[in-house]
Amino acid sequence: MWQDSFHKPVIVLALFAFGMTIIPINDALIKLMSAYLSLGQIMFVRAIFSIIIVMLFSRGISKMFTLPAQVFWLFVGRGMCIVVAMISFFAALGSLPLAIAISIFFVSPLFITLLSVPFLGETIGIHRAIAVLIGLVGMIVIIQPGGDEFRPETLLVVLSAFSYAMCQIWTRRLSGMGDLATMVSVQQICYLVVGGLLDIMNIFTQRPDSDNPTIDFLLRVPATASLMDYLFILICGISVLLLSVTSAHAYRVLEASVIAPFEYVAIPSGIFWGMLIWDEWPETSAWIGMFLILVGGLYMVFRERARDVDVTLSSPMPAAAAASQNFDFDEEDTDGINKDDSDK
Repeated sequence: MWQDSFHKPVIVLALFAFGMTIIPINDALIKLMSAYLSLGQIMFVRAIFSIIIVMLFSRGISKMFTLPAQVFWLFVGRGMCIVVAMISFFAALGSLPLAIAISIFFVSPLFITLLSVPFLGETIGIHRAIAVLIGLVGMIVIIQPGGDEFRPETLLVVLSAFSYAMCQIWTRRLSGMGDLATMVSVQQICYLVVGGLLDIMNIFTQRPDSDNPTIDFLLRVPATASLMDYLFILICGISVLLLSVTSAHAYRVLEASVIAPFEYVAIPSGIFWGMLIWDEWPETSAWIGMFLILVGGLYMVFRERARDVDVTLSSPMPAAAAASQNFDFDEEDTDGINKDDSDK
């Protein structure tokens, strides 16, 4: 059955890597619009586009209303983790070069690997531990804490990376609850609500622009967007939605510490767009840091082999949660029967 192939480790990781490759397009476009639009405005409009796309290709929005209350709020908690990650990252992106921000963000796979031990009960061998250590050294080289080149905005990127890691750990813990389309739908609703609230707050405060691009992007009053801006936001919505689907699927069926290294494939793409649009060429320290992060990730990849993880449940799922993990699943299971990933 063709659906079974989407649960093979090679296919899952390839789709996830593709999603990570195109996501810097979203980053570049949002950085471009950060000079004149507000972050809340972009979040709100992008969420609307994404929700429309979800409604066209799945029943995730309608299924969201049938979730048991406990499962729904768990999905909201996961969604808020990714919202915090987004706000922190893009606020910092208003001041930082694209390549630097993306490179620092890729401490997130290290956080995922470390957090997988206490939260998921996964084990980290000596080789993974060495890889994490190498990556952390690379992060420190890029950030240069305490040095003359240190920029406070880099800490926002670290916060973003940690929150993103928590989101992916949460995704793994929720692998037996609900379906993928519903999880992605709740995430987009979180974007919509937070973006709208941020816009309302900025409208009432009417704070004038300052000399700090990060603060301005976060607290600017929503401005009139052009047709091209809406096209950019639509492209952002498609790229983020694609990553949301491939990422959530990957972390639901494979070990988090195995998937984490494939996050790094976005680094070359981010460097390319930064050079193309803003002529940003990373400094020597950034190149060294990125090299160490990549070495750590590749070392982990070659030492550890991805394997399938059978998701078995210790108790029956609620009816709404018994749906297949596939994004385009159409049939409802109303009997609360246990399912695992082999039932696709």
